[in-house]
Amino acid sequence: MGLFNQPFPHNINIGSRLKTGGAFALFVSTFLLIFRPFNMDSLSWSRLVTACVTYGIITFICIPGVTYLLKWLFPRYFNEKNWTTGKQIINIACVLVLIGTMNFLTVPFLFGDPLIWTSFFRLQAFTLSVGLIPISIYTLYKQNTWLKQFREEAAVLQKKLEEKKKEQEESTQPEQDNPPIVLMGENQKETIELPDNELVYLESASNYVKVFFERNSKISFTILRATMKKMEDALVDNDIFFRCHRAYIINLDKVEQVEGNAQGYKLKVRGTEERVPVSRSLNKEFSDRLLSVRGTMARIHLQ
Repeated sequence: MGLFNQPFPHNINIGSRLKTGGAFALFVSTFLLIFRPFNMDSLSWSRLVTACVTYGIITFICIPGVTYLLKWLFPRYFNEKNWTTGKQIINIACVLVLIGTMNFLTVPFLFGDPLIWTSFFRLQAFTLSVGLIPISIYTLYKQNTWLKQFREEAAVLQKKLEEKKKEQEESTQPEQDNPPIVLMGENQKETIELPDNELVYLESASNYVKVFFERNSKISFTILRATMKKMEDALVDNDIFFRCHRAYIINLDKVEQVEGNAQGYKLKVRGTEERVPVSRSLNKEFSDRLLSVRGTMARIHLQ
């Protein structure tokens, strides 16, 4: 897999976007105030400060604004499951082009100069050169850092998981019969009932939930019109189920392997090639739950 096709976390949390926008706005304002490109050194102090603050505000607005606008227009493209380092850099370029365009439109108000194409291309070239190269380098650095971190953490967790499996294989604990799982859709005629060891994972699909289950050594699924919150509430009393991501609930007993990439943990589910993601904020809780449940369960379903 090429460097630019590597998975990359796509965080559109409003708090994170505002922090990023604020940091870059401060950088832009400070940079312009110190270096004063485009004959800004000819401006009076008050006009110089006004221009620097204006460009900082434009940067602050554009960074979260473009992210949310593009995600609203192209939701599938911005799905984190398919988000890559290359897409991240393209997104950054789009943000910078908009910032350059907005900066260009303020020229008559800040400097009294007319809008001409040469100024537009000069501003775009300046904005991209100042922003795209260092941000791209930083993006590649973070991708490599997160990849290394999550791979190492996943390797440690996988080793512990294998040790737990070995302990369970040597255990002589008797099996217990638990009540069957009953999942209901918004229409009460939409109901699925099955043993907990057959329920593999659930995946959110817009206004529906895909319920994946194992039967006759094959993975199948059915679809219920329901919310993940409703499914989570139905499974809350069963410790082997864990909502590891806003779009997934996993049967911890079906986790065969824990892998890692720059986006975080990816779980290989027994009997399927699916890689279920774990939200990065839940890494610690997931690790504790996975090892705790596997270490204390009375019922063992190892193949």
